[in-house]
Formats: sequence, structure tokens, C-alpha cells
Amino acid sequence: MKVLIVAPNWIGDAVMSLSLIQALHQDNTLRSADGKPCEIHVLAPPVTAPVYQFSEAVRAVQVEPFSHGKLQWRLRKQVGGSLAGRGFDMAVILPNSLKSALVPWFARIPKRVGYSGELRTAVLTHPLPKPSKKAKPPMIEWYGQLGHYSADVLEFPVLHVEPGMRHAACAEFELRPGFLAVAPGAEFGPAKRWPAEHFAEVIAKFLLGNPLQKAVLFGGPKDSVFCGEIVSLLPLDLQARACSLAGKTSLAQAVALMSAASQLLTNDSGLMHVAAALNVQVHAVFGSSSPHHTPPLSSKAKVYYLNLECSPCFQRECPLGHTHCLKKLDPKMVLEQLVPASQGV
Repeated sequence: MKVLIVAPNWIGDAVMSLSLIQALHQDNTLRSADGKPCEIHVLAPPVTAPVYQFSEAVRAVQVEPFSHGKLQWRLRKQVGGSLAGRGFDMAVILPNSLKSALVPWFARIPKRVGYSGELRTAVLTHPLPKPSKKAKPPMIEWYGQLGHYSADVLEFPVLHVEPGMRHAACAEFELRPGFLAVAPGAEFGPAKRWPAEHFAEVIAKFLLGNPLQKAVLFGGPKDSVFCGEIVSLLPLDLQARACSLAGKTSLAQAVALMSAASQLLTNDSGLMHVAAALNVQVHAVFGSSSPHHTPPLSSKAKVYYLNLECSPCFQRECPLGHTHCLKKLDPKMVLEQLVPASQGV
């Protein structure tokens, strides 16, 4: 059995889709005649493609050439045509858009599975009814249902970083394993972002308790200003031991570095899911989103959530204008759970 996975556009969703991919890889009913596991290929946008390169269940990753949000019918037909002769038996389309289902259709893959909606039922051979927002399950179950896997057979996502790659990344950025990783950004919007002063308080406590270690702030170019603000709030004598790599690493480098961290302090973000899949201790702060739907999937994860009457609202900005769900989440809740650097790696 040869399977094509059409990947989502968000890093966190990509990580959570690994539970489905791992289940497909381990499914005895999909094994070839010689007993080998099904062969899984992933078609992914550039932003999430690196995630799948760290999964041992994925045979190959192809980066799609499409512009975000564009239909590009002719280009999708061209890509589908290039896949038509490669022997795929099944495609599983994870995004819910019509355009995401076009490539497997153009490739004439015999079995095309995905949730119905956005007028795409005609290009799917096995459309599944999409659960209502009120009945929406946790994300790994949402994806798992596309393979008809129940929650009890879905394992947590796993990412694997080779030791040589980890050491090379640490050497390149002059870091020693055991640092505190921090992911303070929130691509979705400020309603998911813990205040800068709260991050700074936790970072300062870690640095005082681990005098040989650093705090390393991760994120994209859009997060660089906020990361700089956090560092500026630290006592002057600690600022030299905090560095921002926001916008300075590729996603692959960030994954490799994250595997060397003692723990990660984070909002509900893509890097939260990356760290959990690497089995790194995660301290995840939730505000406008729900830890029921997109929790960090690891036995080592700690979730901090006030569960106020107004949350989760799933809004990019607080509709009430106060963001109490995050501002009132006391840093002391996290400080009580920090582990020494030596225990993390």
C-alpha cells in the first residue's frame, strides 16, 4: 500500500497529524505482500514540510509549489499529473479546502479520503461528514477518524532528531544542552500570548537556579520585537544569558535545537507541539484556545489554564478587551513546576 498525505498549513496541526501517519504505518491491514509497512509520502507546504522529515513513519516529503490561498488550477493539475504514475493507492487529505483535494484528484489516486465540505465531495471517493464545531474532538482524533482509527489506537506524535544533527545545531548557535527554550509568539493572534512580564519572571527564576545555562527564545521574524521586549525586562545581570533566535533559524534548526532543551515555556503554539513530540518537558499556557482540542501530547507536558467563563473564545484578539485568561495566569503556577536543567536532557 502506498499512501499520499496532503498536509495542513499550520506547524501544530502537522505535528498532530503524525498520530494518524503512525497509525497508518503500523496498520497490519495495509502491509504489502512481503510484510512491509505501507509506504507513506507527504505533500506539504514549505512551512510544515520540515516537520515530516523528522518522522520515521514517513518515506518521503514533497514540498508543494502553491501560493497560500491561491487556487492555481493549472499548477495543481501539473503537480497531480506528476504523481499519477507513481502508484499511490490512497490519498488522505487533511485540510478541509477544495483546492487541497485537487492534486490527488488530478493524480487519479483510486481512494481519496477527506472530510466533506467546500464543494469538494465530487473529488473525494470517500468523503466523511465533518463533525460540528460543538462536537469537534481533539485534533489527533479528528485526523484519526480519516483512517477510521479510534482514540485508543492513536499514539502521541513522535519526532526523532539524530544526535549528530542536535550537536551540530547546538555548536552552530553556541548552546549547551539543557537550556530553557521559550516560544512566546502566537501566530494566530495576541489573545493566545502570555504577557511579556510573565515570561520574563519565569526566565529570570530559571537563570538564577541554573547559573551555567541560558534561556533561548524561539519564533519567526514577526516575534522578534516581542522576544526583545521579554529580554529587556530581565535584570541587567541576566540579560547576557538570554538570547533571541526569533527569525534566525529555519524550522528544521529549531526542531534540532528544541531536542536539546531541558524544557519549553510556551503559549499554545506550533513549537509547543514540536517539543511535546520530542519528549521535552513542556509548560504550556492557554488563554483563548482550548487545551481539550489541541493539548501538548506528552506525559511530560504541564498545562496552565484558568478556564474562565469567557474562555475559550478562539478569537485572535480578546473580544472583551482585557485578556484576563492570560494576564491573571500567575507565573508562580509555572515556577512551581520548573525542573533543573540537568533533568531535561
